[in-house]
Amino acid sequence: MADSTESRTDIYSSMALWEYVAGMPSENLRSWACLYSDYREDAGRPVCRLEVPRDRVIVILGFGDRLQINPVGSTASIQSQAFVVGLGDKPLLVKHEGVQRCIEIELLPWAANKLFCGASAELTQGIVDLKDLWTNDANLLVEQLSEGSSWQQRFALVERFLSEKFARSNQTSRSEIQWAWEQLENCGGCIPIRQLARELGWSDRHFATCFREQIGITPKAAARRIRFTRAHRLLTNSENYALSEIATTCGYSDQSHFTREFHWFAGCSPTVYQLAHFPDLLGTPGNIINA
Repeated sequence: MADSTESRTDIYSSMALWEYVAGMPSENLRSWACLYSDYREDAGRPVCRLEVPRDRVIVILGFGDRLQINPVGSTASIQSQAFVVGLGDKPLLVKHEGVQRCIEIELLPWAANKLFCGASAELTQGIVDLKDLWTNDANLLVEQLSEGSSWQQRFALVERFLSEKFARSNQTSRSEIQWAWEQLENCGGCIPIRQLARELGWSDRHFATCFREQIGITPKAAARRIRFTRAHRLLTNSENYALSEIATTCGYSDQSHFTREFHWFAGCSPTVYQLAHFPDLLGTPGNIINA
């Protein structure tokens, strides 16, 4: 595999140690997988993070402490090392006891449907344990990742595994749905759904049915998710944007509309979220929920 590393960051502090490595898939997988991340953390204490929904399907391959995942507002929870986060719309509280080792894979939704052999609808219902999708292959992959001595080895292992899974899948990805998803992303979710159907020469009903079969959610729900992802990115990556500017830039009718949507997807207001930080770790502290 060609060198896929895009960036690498190492931070050491008196309280915690973490390392994060981000890499791009090789050319033959780049149209399916968006990003690989290798993350390790020795916090020396229990950690709880708030994870908001994204416009990608996320595969977590853990080989440290088991993670406890609780959807915000639900009493249900699962404990797992390897799982898939689909296009559900609930934020998650993710906890571990202090040691985390994981590979994270970002997948385009229609690519996840192919990788998991048509399980897109199942993935929108919440967290799915990878063993329920890949049985013994999931255990084998996690075991091999835990034996890897470097992030280069782990990325290469993931690359080979995904290539084999995609090659063996009998699920067809429709080019029309890929095109529609790309149009939604290019417009930040701000394009009339009917316009996409008309450009494809399809009826609204046929477009919605085909889209949901491959993506797991309706085009309207996808547009809403993409719009939130863009707003979340602006909120977290820049302090120069006022909430009213983010609302306007991302196509919300006003700041109140943006705040309601953000609260739905993140479980808190954008102001609370923007101010929340760990002093020594990556991510957003989970204790801001109902604080």
